[in-house]
Amino acid sequence: MAIVIKAHYDGKTIIPDEPVDLPVNQPLELELKQQPQWLPWDPEKAEEAWKRLKSRRIRGLRIPDDALRRENLYEERGW
Repeated sequence: MAIVIKAHYDGKTIIPDEPVDLPVNQPLELELKQQPQWLPWDPEKAEEAWKRLKSRRIRGLRIPDDALRRENLYEERGW
């Protein structure tokens, strides 16, 4: 049986952040995965990233609308 729980480390012990339904003294095998630290939202950095992304677009690429139709993408022609 495998379960996933969220926990934190207080410097000495790993403490579950939610109740865990396990017998006392139950031997366990743990695999720890550190949660990513999310950076606070910065509108200026987001705008700068968007400008960089737009500047790297492929210029001159034009795909006709008909080429993007489902029948043409997946060759589902009715004939």
